[in-house]
Amino acid sequence: MREVMRWHYKRQDGHIVGHVRRLEDDTAKQVIPYFNPGDGSGTPDDFPSRDRMFGLDTVSDFNQPILIVEGEKCAAALHGIGYQAVTSLGGCNQVSLADWTVLDGATEIYLFPDNDDAGETYARTIYQQIRNFQSLKIIRVLRFPIKPKADICDYLASLGGLSDWDQLTPLHDHPNRAPAKRAFDAYLQSNLEPVPSAWRYIITPHQHKLISANDFSEIILPKRDKLLAPWLNEGSINMIFADRGIGKTFFGLSCAIAMANGSNFLSYTAPCPVPVLYLDGEMQATSMQHRLKLLTKGNRTVAPFHLFTPDCQDLTDHIPDVGEVSGRGEIDALIDSVKPKAVFIDNISTFVRTGSENEADSWAPVQEWAVQLRKRGIAVIFIHHANKEGKQRGSHKKEDVMDVVIQLKRPSDFLQGTDDTRITVHYTKSRHLNAADTPDIEATLKDVDGSLEWIWEAGDMDCKRALMMLAGGTPMSEIAEELGVSKSTIHRWKSKANGTSYD
Repeated sequence: MREVMRWHYKRQDGHIVGHVRRLEDDTAKQVIPYFNPGDGSGTPDDFPSRDRMFGLDTVSDFNQPILIVEGEKCAAALHGIGYQAVTSLGGCNQVSLADWTVLDGATEIYLFPDNDDAGETYARTIYQQIRNFQSLKIIRVLRFPIKPKADICDYLASLGGLSDWDQLTPLHDHPNRAPAKRAFDAYLQSNLEPVPSAWRYIITPHQHKLISANDFSEIILPKRDKLLAPWLNEGSINMIFADRGIGKTFFGLSCAIAMANGSNFLSYTAPCPVPVLYLDGEMQATSMQHRLKLLTKGNRTVAPFHLFTPDCQDLTDHIPDVGEVSGRGEIDALIDSVKPKAVFIDNISTFVRTGSENEADSWAPVQEWAVQLRKRGIAVIFIHHANKEGKQRGSHKKEDVMDVVIQLKRPSDFLQGTDDTRITVHYTKSRHLNAADTPDIEATLKDVDGSLEWIWEAGDMDCKRALMMLAGGTPMSEIAEELGVSKSTIHRWKSKANGTSYD
């Protein structure tokens, strides 16, 4: 084999520490390092890591971009058109043996991975070495997807003025060097990309991923659109809870119908129709059918609204138990079959039957399953019962990963047996919402010409009632007793109103 190129490795002061030869014949090529004393081939075991860098002698200004490529051929090509460019000895297999801190002080570094898996690994490994340089303000990536395994040399050779270039001959004196540089400058400025999110993670032997705060602030995360603004987002985990008979299912179905239609419900707005899966484990099929007809006015939903109801399960004799691996797998199969953006589980007691409701450990596998759905961008809405104290029943561990928890309760002046279905919607947790997004809502479900419609009003209804009663001359002690609040609360409401009248 004959030598076709020799690349000298130099320190920044120009001192030569060895060289790499490229040998070719008609059928093969070899790249052989020569770093042993007496020009012997190979690399000694004690060869300094700081000397394993080709192109350091071209790095004269750390305030200008430094380009990192794989292979001496590519670095030399960039030198030929006037760039500071480096590579490391041995390519992908030895990238970690080089001391990349010789570049600490640079403000901009551009990584040029070859268009193959090895090139991606090479560039990613370098990023892990340089990511914490305090001087670095910009790290970008430039790709050359013109063909498999393509690199900067392939790109330059594809330019019209360099079509006869052998990718080895230095470009310093090429007659088309200037137009080639202009073309590359334009490609560089138009195609630089942020560092891929996948590169920014440190992966442990157990496949756990770590990321620095600096990297985390720069990665592009999947956008989570609103499904039912303001409270229900894609990939969120939520809970609606209430005492029996309050109207949990009516509320849940109304939310689901609004999402499937891209319509409004109470003060909530669904920006566009999305597919919904509603898992009911309690209602009779006839009752569920009747409620849906009343709430939809008999109209078809715009996006698919799929319903699981026990009475229609004649091919199996059980409801999936999310507390068991098999049950989670069964519901995952339902999800995979209809691909919803939101899954309602009505309710926890019928779909989570394994373990004790009061034990946090029993909820752990359910929580992990919900988190996996969140990662897929699927919102989960658990519907649950309240306990005797009016809080959600069982372990409060359930709320740890919840984004929003909504409590439905009776208004203070509700009269059982004489009043319409009337509820107060109250947020007990609202991770991503502000106060303006979370006022209490008093809603009434009315039968209007054979269909069900919600009428509602936002705000603290007890406060409004108290102020109206005060204006009517009702003693403060009677108001406090009727509303079930303290006299100090009445005083606070009065002071906050500060002369504001309520209709």
